[in-house]
Amino acid sequence: MTALAKAAEANGEELESVLAVDGHDERALSEAVRFQSTFGGRRAARLVAVTERFLLLAARLREELGIPGQRVPQTLPFRDKVVMKEHLARHGIRVPAFAPFTETAARELLRSHPAVVAKPRLGTGSTEITVLRGEADLAAFTAAHADRLANFEVEQFVTGRLYHVDSMVEDSKPVAAIAGGYIDETTSYERLLPCRDVGVPPGPLLDTLLDFNRRVLETFPGFTGVTHHEMFVAEDGEVYLCEIAARAGGGGVIAGFLSRTGVNLDEAMIRAQLGEPLPTTEGPADHLTGFIVIYAGPGTLREPLTAPDEAWVLESQILAEPGTALTGPQNCNDAAAIVSVRGDSPEEVVRRLDQVHAHMAAALGSISAG
Repeated sequence: MTALAKAAEANGEELESVLAVDGHDERALSEAVRFQSTFGGRRAARLVAVTERFLLLAARLREELGIPGQRVPQTLPFRDKVVMKEHLARHGIRVPAFAPFTETAARELLRSHPAVVAKPRLGTGSTEITVLRGEADLAAFTAAHADRLANFEVEQFVTGRLYHVDSMVEDSKPVAAIAGGYIDETTSYERLLPCRDVGVPPGPLLDTLLDFNRRVLETFPGFTGVTHHEMFVAEDGEVYLCEIAARAGGGGVIAGFLSRTGVNLDEAMIRAQLGEPLPTTEGPADHLTGFIVIYAGPGTLREPLTAPDEAWVLESQILAEPGTALTGPQNCNDAAAIVSVRGDSPEEVVRRLDQVHAHMAAALGSISAG
């Protein structure tokens, strides 16, 4: 099953049946899965989903259709941010003070914290994240989302830096894991500013992040697959969970993980959902990686976006072509380009990311309103 816009890409001798549906129409997608699950008179052996917003639906359909794989109780703590924090708090993991969103809950948290954050419980792509610093912000937020406040959670705003650990996991243990830190806010897309990320080198910080990641994964017994785990390191050095997802990270995470471990996270995720052995790895290489996500629009791109012709460029995802009308990004994944690089130190990686941005500046400046 694939998106309508990508139907023409689904071709090859290995495919017996392809259904294209509107990916935002959960009912249509469910019917497509049911149809495919008995296509040709054979019952489906496995159901694979790699996009985060489909993981919970896939779990429900596995239960309904009797297909092996992760079920709803195992999936929900990776998707619902309230269930996630409740689960981890019960296991002694430090999480921000939180609650399902109500005006009363938000006010109570604001009495103890200078700011709180409202997030969609099932959100993806850093969308609809709103910082509330007082009664005026709270009133504006509740008015804007009055008909769907139950879809949100509210939590303590943690002042510090956001990091992530990406892992290939077998039976709740990280087989391979690397860490990175966001230099820019993941909501940079709202201001059309780039978002840069750089790997964390060996040292006490990396040890702390990997240990926190290991302890969180231990709370998911039997889990095998891939995780993208985000965490805050507060100003006092304490580590707090941000969220953990049972999927590969976005941006340039896959390219960086492949460069350092030899493992493609998408392949590892698919193998896990098929019940096949995970890829083998000898552990992270000594070099570091990083990536920059570049946003553009609204308008029309006149000049092509290209990455520097350098050996240290690992991957260049060009997602906006000249002549294409750009509407502007709607979430952090809605990029014009994503470029991944390698380097021997965090400083070298950052310099190279900035070099990529400077190289693309002329093309970005060619965007016209027409």
